Amino acid sequence: MKNVLIIGSLNMDYTVYVNDFPLQGETIYGKSRYIQPGGKGENQAVAVAKSKKVNCHMIGAVGNDIDGKQIQEVLNSYGVISHLLIKENTETGNATITVSDKGENEIVIISGANGELLPKDIDIELIKNADYIVLQNEIPSITNEFIFEKAHELNKIIVYNPAPYRELDEKYFKYITYFIPNEVELMKYSNTSDINKGIEYLINKGIKNVLVTLGTKGSLFVNKNERFEVPCYKVEAIDTVAAGDTYVGYFVSSLAASYSILESMDIASKASSITVSRKGSVISIPNGEEVYE
Repeated sequence: MKNVLIIGSLNMDYTVYVNDFPLQGETIYGKSRYIQPGGKGENQAVAVAKSKKVNCHMIGAVGNDIDGKQIQEVLNSYGVISHLLIKENTETGNATITVSDKGENEIVIISGANGELLPKDIDIELIKNADYIVLQNEIPSITNEFIFEKAHELNKIIVYNPAPYRELDEKYFKYITYFIPNEVELMKYSNTSDINKGIEYLINKGIKNVLVTLGTKGSLFVNKNERFEVPCYKVEAIDTVAAGDTYVGYFVSSLAASYSILESMDIASKASSITVSRKGSVISIPNGEEVYE
């Protein structure tokens, strides 16, 4: 089995379900509250591990607190081989999430220990042993840039999910094998609202493959030689938290398991559709048996 290495964030998610989002200055009653681990890095690692198609390793940082211990236990329970740094003088990262009856969400993140994951914390041996490296934007830019350099030197496949958006020096574009933004992130990185022009811009800058997730419009993959469009699976959306991370995790694990790009997109779309039909983050991510049937 191939080795996928996720390097990214680990949060404790505090999710509140409401009929609709409050207006500015308004106080409303919530319907229920749910507490569970999340974070883009952790969600993606759990998705990869739940696929049972590859070995999933994860590098991240947590605080020396109850949240950090619970996150470690959850990763272990899902089969993620975790390599977590304990940061003594800060809390574990956390997110406050509000989910409306429409399945839409608003999220406020406190970086905590995630913001202290530095280049010196990265075990180069884990990068050497990985077949795929997956990155997001909830750890420091300096750490991502260090990993880009090292993974490129070692000729690794680099998957970059640039969420939440932040600037990236274009010199790193040529290191990225698979760039997986959503529509808004694509627009910000390419300075155009035209999806096709945005993709063309990024490919001309050196990114090898661009895969744009388009929500209910599905997903679009483009490189210099190929173009694939895959529709989304139609389901009733209850909670969209972790949907994008599920897509990324299942796309990478499927590719690593020798499925084609088009097959991997369809599998990822199916997996994320199951996620949005359930409440929660890591707990909503489907097992491989549900997806590869």
